[in-house]
Amino acid sequence: MNTKRMWMLATLLVAALVLAACPAPAAQAPAAMEEEAPAAEAMDEGPCAPAAEGPLAGIDPRGQTIVWWHQHRGSREEKLAVIVEDFNTNNECGIVLDAQNQGGYNDIRDKVNASTASGEQPASLIVGYQNDQAFYQLNGVLADFDKFIDDPTWGFTAEERGDYFASFMEQGVHPVFDSQRLGFPPNRSMEVLYYNQTWLEELGFGGPPSTPAEFEEMACAAAAANGDGTGGYILRDDASATASWTFALGGDVLNEDNTGYVYNGQATIDAMTMLKRMFDNGCAYFFTEGYPNPEFAARRASFTQGSSSGLPFYANDMVTIAEEQGRDMDVWGVTAIPHTTENPVQNIYGADVMITAGPPEQELAAWLFIKWFTSPEVQARWVEASNYFPTRAGTEAHLSGYVEENPQYGEALALLGYGAYEPQLISYQAVRDAAETAFNEIMQGADIQATLDALTDTANELQEELMGEVE
Repeated sequence: MNTKRMWMLATLLVAALVLAACPAPAAQAPAAMEEEAPAAEAMDEGPCAPAAEGPLAGIDPRGQTIVWWHQHRGSREEKLAVIVEDFNTNNECGIVLDAQNQGGYNDIRDKVNASTASGEQPASLIVGYQNDQAFYQLNGVLADFDKFIDDPTWGFTAEERGDYFASFMEQGVHPVFDSQRLGFPPNRSMEVLYYNQTWLEELGFGGPPSTPAEFEEMACAAAAANGDGTGGYILRDDASATASWTFALGGDVLNEDNTGYVYNGQATIDAMTMLKRMFDNGCAYFFTEGYPNPEFAARRASFTQGSSSGLPFYANDMVTIAEEQGRDMDVWGVTAIPHTTENPVQNIYGADVMITAGPPEQELAAWLFIKWFTSPEVQARWVEASNYFPTRAGTEAHLSGYVEENPQYGEALALLGYGAYEPQLISYQAVRDAAETAFNEIMQGADIQATLDALTDTANELQEELMGEVE
């Protein structure tokens, strides 16, 4: 038996022993129940009183203290602290949220796994990606959000539920775990194409490309204008970029039931063929010394591709480099990844918050914070603090001033309704590494079809191996 399987079985055994040691609520003596009855009746009054019916009946979230392990730091963490203090001061349930930075996503992952291995509950709220959720649920670490969302007392109305972008909500649903909803989206980022409008106009183009053919033509024209191997598109070799191009060309990197990988579909083949051609013709190049935004600002790239969360950094570099070069700043913007579909198909991603399985009162208190944090007014405050995108449409009504001050953010915001998402499978972290290797092999001359066939086989083998641990 391998070490990972031994660890998992040991963890499950500890959990079973702990459950066996806990007395059932029904074991309470009738006399004690009668003595506590007047106090219970008094507690049943007020805006946060326990529900009288439904799946969460009798659960009292009042007075709970919950811990949130998150990754936000710097000014973003400072602004988050102000929002959290507002919740702690004003929520009617007397819930206290203790928001704690635990480093990056890897640090949080390590800490959750360490807690699980020792038989302890991690923090009530944790942050992580969808593949993290799948890994955690191998040991039953997480609560299913549907029991909160659908509850008649504590859940969403139909109007509230419909206000969340459907593709964002579906990211946390895991078919391989009986379609449990293991994560909830507090915010999102998006893969966008950054473009230099001023430069494109100088080259004779009216605006950014909408199709791959237009994109290739414009990038090649800019590269020819520079004549030194720069000027075109800066290549991205990571799995998110590969998924983004696959989506834009009408395909997917997941099979139809979202349980396995398809990296050798026609859309991925077409994307790799185009990018390899651009690389060979000098219309695209690799840049690995830091971030691409300074290259973009210095007109060494007409196009870059990246997360919308980088918008403030692009804005700063555009101003700084124009001043250094003694010229007016170029007009720039962001647009959809050039696509062959009728409408854009945008890769929208981001970490979810998760509720760990624990005392019902604690779980419910954690849910009430999430529900408040993603309300339109509060989410608008978080947008301005973080530059993330909201996860519900109603937030936009509270962002008019912010969009006016940040027009590129507004360009990307208009694309939120066209979202697709990357795999949430347990194996995706390892598959991302394999996809990056395959991309670089293709750029170095490997056969595209054979390389993508091998990547698909490798990805599915990794998934089957890890899911074998569940069985």
